[in-house]
Amino acid sequence: MQNQENNRLQSIIDLFFTEEIIKVDASSPFVLSSGAKAPIYLDHRRAFTSPKLRKLLVQAWAEELELKFKPLNIRPQNVVCVGTATAGIAPAMALAVHWDAPFLYVRQKPKGHGLQQMVEGAFDPGRPHLVVDDMLTTGQSLLKTVEILKQLDTRIVCATTVTSHGLKPAHRKFESLNLPCVSLLQTQQILSVAQDMGLISQADLRTVMSWIENLSTASDSID
Repeated sequence: MQNQENNRLQSIIDLFFTEEIIKVDASSPFVLSSGAKAPIYLDHRRAFTSPKLRKLLVQAWAEELELKFKPLNIRPQNVVCVGTATAGIAPAMALAVHWDAPFLYVRQKPKGHGLQQMVEGAFDPGRPHLVVDDMLTTGQSLLKTVEILKQLDTRIVCATTVTSHGLKPAHRKFESLNLPCVSLLQTQQILSVAQDMGLISQADLRTVMSWIENLSTASDSID
């Protein structure tokens, strides 16, 4: 079983690089939406347009989440997969399809026409809800969605992302809400395996890890 999991992890990480989901460039950093610069960029939208990678990711991710649901006596088919707008929509839908479960997404502000609602989809707040995003950096996108759902008295059992930089301030925010936040993969884990596979250099690994450490202690939000 452990060998199978290791092989699957290596397959996922290999596809992350060959399909250019992850790009590492210490000499020419990527500009994030906030204007901050980073030596690494993860394009999760490309991950969910790839059938092979999507299948591997969702299978591993679903198994990880099911371990969280089991002590709560929650069947995955009964969990409402809630995507953040817009990055969490594709991953939330992928999990919902895998489990044959309900799906909806939450806007960051009310729609300017029609029903002017923030929650898009058939909404039953009493059901267990899983809030889904692609990446955990500061967690602001997830936390905003959680806040909106809580205002509607929604039962939220977990938040989740495909990947996480593992920043301590972000995790403390979820701990303060007594809300589990599960990420399938950590950046350090991905890059360590990638370096072992010869996909990145040891120098690039050190650069990204140093950037993450500095980011973890910084007060500025880049999410």
